[in-house]
Amino acid sequence: MKENPYYSFSQYIRENLNTKAYRVSIDAFFGCKENCIYCEEHYRKPRKLKIEEQIDNLIPILRGRYKAKDFYLYFQKGTNTDASVTELKKLYDRVLNYEDFIGLIIGTRPDYVNKKIINLINSYTDRYDTWIEYGLQSSLKSTLKKIQRGHTYEDFLKAIDITKDTNIKITVHLIIGLPGESKEDVITTVRRISSLPIHGVKFHHLYILKGTPLYQLYLENKYEPLDYKPFKEILIESIENLREDIVIHRIIGEDYSDHFVGPQWGMSKNQIINDIRNTMKKNNRFQGRLF
Repeated sequence: MKENPYYSFSQYIRENLNTKAYRVSIDAFFGCKENCIYCEEHYRKPRKLKIEEQIDNLIPILRGRYKAKDFYLYFQKGTNTDASVTELKKLYDRVLNYEDFIGLIIGTRPDYVNKKIINLINSYTDRYDTWIEYGLQSSLKSTLKKIQRGHTYEDFLKAIDITKDTNIKITVHLIIGLPGESKEDVITTVRRISSLPIHGVKFHHLYILKGTPLYQLYLENKYEPLDYKPFKEILIESIENLREDIVIHRIIGEDYSDHFVGPQWGMSKNQIINDIRNTMKKNNRFQGRLF
């Protein structure tokens, strides 16, 4: 039986950088021009705090609560490549120089990158452990249309193609519980990305926020969020179908705002993570078992 049922980001950091590092997640005010059914309007609006103030607030918390020694600068919220190369370089340089970061993570959409932007991001790889996160969510054409994602699976493949020969590590975001998707549909997407030159994945569960089109579907009884038991089984089987060297950065999403509607599982994030790990260990289920 494997000690670690899946290859976590913390394990990757320990093995490759010999430290304890955490992401400093910032909102760089890019927002998002698209209209996915699960995103609420405030996601497109800038935060009140300047980026430097966000960093100053987060780092002491990460040092105190988690004993973090090093940090990744994480451009998380919004489409963080939605600007000219000149503007992006000015921003990336400014924020990277504000603190002694060891890594850089840039979250974006596959339809908002080009070769010039990728070359810019690649220029940081000699100084930082550099990742780009592509929000795919699903590889199914019908699902992407249903959730109003605004890009195709082919767009995603093009983004992979222009990134694969650089030193940038690629992470893919996937959502479990999308409208109309079965366990088999999710596994299809997992197996597809496992055949690609990617380095990481983030699993999220689909949750409902007030004021979103998804919330309206929920009120009209046209969408029901997954209960914990089916989510757990889909997630574990997805991990089993994932190539074993792919780093799993996250296995569940989270939202603690007063906009959160459900699913209500009555468990904390840590309880869920521990339950997933323990279930996998107990039943000898591990990443890559079915790949």
